[in-house]
Amino acid sequence: MDRSRPLHVRASAEQVPDEALVAELRELLAQTDGVEEIACRMALLADPRRLQILFCLHAHPGVRSSDLARAIEAHESTTSHALALLREEGWVRAQRSGREVRYELADALAHEILHALGSDHLPGVHHFPETPGSSEHSHP
Repeated sequence: MDRSRPLHVRASAEQVPDEALVAELRELLAQTDGVEEIACRMALLADPRRLQILFCLHAHPGVRSSDLARAIEAHESTTSHALALLREEGWVRAQRSGREVRYELADALAHEILHALGSDHLPGVHHFPETPGSSEHSHP
């Protein structure tokens, strides 16, 4: 992406009066639900360890917390606490199989954000087949 170019441009070169612009922005914000919840959820990404955990789960779903702890070089208790916070906010889910618990991303938003942040999948990890016509990242 060329950072010197704007991401968005107005359809018209005509200037919008400041008061009209402010009114439009206020209306837009009034129609936006859950800003506080989104901000709270996104705040979890500000912690490097939690972000590392998400990168790991994105790279290879189904990782045990003890393996995540070793991968990010953290104590198991620290990793378990971070996983609990991520689970509470809907970033990850736990899959229990007997005495073993494995973790994976919980939703498409987390997946898309991680791709946008530059996270990738490990070799042999592919996206679940989606319905025809849906957008999908391709990873060999």
